Amino acid sequence: MEGDEKMSETAKFKIFYFLRYFGDAFFYPFMTMYFLEKGISEQNLGVILAITPITTILVNPIWNYIVKDMRISRLVLKIMTLIEGLLIILLTQVSGFEFYALIVGLIAFLCSPFMSIQDGYTSTFTNLHKLEFSSVRIYASIAYVIASAIAGFIIQYVGYIIPFIISGAFFAITSLIAFWIHPIEKSMPVEEKKQRNIKALFKNKEFYKYLIFYTLVIGSVRIGDSFFGVFLTTQTSLSLSGYGLVYAAFVFMEVLTLRYLTDKGSLIKEKTLIIFATSLLVVRFLSYSFVLPLPVVILFTLFRGVSWGTIIYTNIKYIIKIVKVENITTAILIVTFFFSIFIAIGNFLAGRYIETSGYHSLYIVNTVIIVIGLIFFLIFTPKPQEDPNEIT
Repeated sequence: MEGDEKMSETAKFKIFYFLRYFGDAFFYPFMTMYFLEKGISEQNLGVILAITPITTILVNPIWNYIVKDMRISRLVLKIMTLIEGLLIILLTQVSGFEFYALIVGLIAFLCSPFMSIQDGYTSTFTNLHKLEFSSVRIYASIAYVIASAIAGFIIQYVGYIIPFIISGAFFAITSLIAFWIHPIEKSMPVEEKKQRNIKALFKNKEFYKYLIFYTLVIGSVRIGDSFFGVFLTTQTSLSLSGYGLVYAAFVFMEVLTLRYLTDKGSLIKEKTLIIFATSLLVVRFLSYSFVLPLPVVILFTLFRGVSWGTIIYTNIKYIIKIVKVENITTAILIVTFFFSIFIAIGNFLAGRYIETSGYHSLYIVNTVIIVIGLIFFLIFTPKPQEDPNEIT
């Protein structure tokens, strides 16, 4: 692919991420508050939040079997985001715990692997053309900064329905961008057009080390973040529009972090970056275990942006260095599978735990698990190799 053509194709991937995450920000950060407003208890909210990872566990092997190469990945990306957009719009037209649970389950069944496949497909493109994955992924974060702030204000003064419909519309538009993107497999050298090698992946001990670390740490973060919006808006005086601004603020920190690491990250070892990011997560969740003034809570929340931006930058790079290029998407799906088991159990138990022990106690548990994950990483650090094509 020539220089100008590569720049044009890279721009398509940036638009692909921007539109997808712009729609995402109008729905997912506010979904839990929507369910509570509709009369769902915190215990049943925990059940709903557990449905997605449980369903992901069940369907992940199916998607792992289906998505064998880049051609199939591209086809799935075209269809999956359109279905998700339609289901989000449908969610606004029903009521009751059973219907909410059903639609959330359908979204998980048909669409939960989208981001894993999107990241796998895009990282293959960036790796092929010697680009930083974060230079494309940053546009997702930029979209979140803008959209979450706008959505918070709309919800505050108009309600949830319009933002959720906007979300569904952007998901559908994302499908059109997937059609626009040039097939990667047509640009790949013959030696890189290999189908995945699951046997090699299953024998890779370094991958298992990273899998355990990622499941413990990022799984705990996702459980804590699942209830974070409810925690802020019910345990403090923060309004929905204020929550949208807080969300935009920490994602803005994520953008700044990604921008810096895209330029300077190659000078820092991935191990150092992961330790730094995980340590910030420990501080962040530990702060939530105390009753602190709202400005202090918001300040510590900004740590989420710095840590998450660092994780976004290092995660795909680390996996690429651990597994073969043809195994990238499969590796991400396997991580998602075990990660989802952890989240399913955690979300299910967290809803009940909050009703008996409260939010502050939940975040103490989160902190402890993240610390365990960090210690595991320090003792059993996965050893990436410089040339991922040489890893077996």
